[in-house]
Amino acid sequence: MLQRVNGIYRRRARRLAERIGGVNWGLPPSRRAVAITFDDGPDPEFTPAVLDVLARHGVVATFFLVGSAALQYPELVRQTVSEGHAIGSHSFTHPEISDISVSEVYREYRRGRDAVSSVVGRPVRLFRPPKGWFDVPRSAVTNRLGMQTWLWTSSGDDWVPGTTKDRILHILGAPSAGDVVLFHDAIRQPFDPSALDRSATVAAIDEFIPMVRRIDLELVALP
Repeated sequence: MLQRVNGIYRRRARRLAERIGGVNWGLPPSRRAVAITFDDGPDPEFTPAVLDVLARHGVVATFFLVGSAALQYPELVRQTVSEGHAIGSHSFTHPEISDISVSEVYREYRRGRDAVSSVVGRPVRLFRPPKGWFDVPRSAVTNRLGMQTWLWTSSGDDWVPGTTKDRILHILGAPSAGDVVLFHDAIRQPFDPSALDRSATVAAIDEFIPMVRRIDLELVALP
């Protein structure tokens, strides 16, 4: 009985956090579209490779940038913008959000947003919390900062060390209208350094894009 009550409490708390933070998961299925998104960049080696694949297919995507990396590679950020992609923030250093205080979360999110905005040259409202982690107090932070929070509906677990293109695509499965798909063009603070190699992700998106188009879905950036 206690386990059931705790489960109900957790679900209600999560729904409350979603409402407070205005959390978005997917696009309206009626739109017949899929949004490809990338976290943790920019990366001087793999972000250009991702951009090349997207350009070759004529596709726009959404990049959630870590603020400290955006300041380190501003020209790469500006290239991403110039090629028509949407930009969001992803904190300043990509910490473990559940392990730091709400005041520290506020500083991380604000610094990350301001860093990305300063490089882009305009306000950036799109936001994704590191690892998609949120709760009621941390959702109140994003609400206070005026951020538009996006999570995802589909992931191929491309962050797993030693993954392959085929494994990523197998886990993703068939795309559906309304999907927001998570990929990584960089990895921050990996527990295994081999995860820094994003080659499998680059190869996977090269095959994933035609999969989406074969079922007559549009590929879009997040609004």
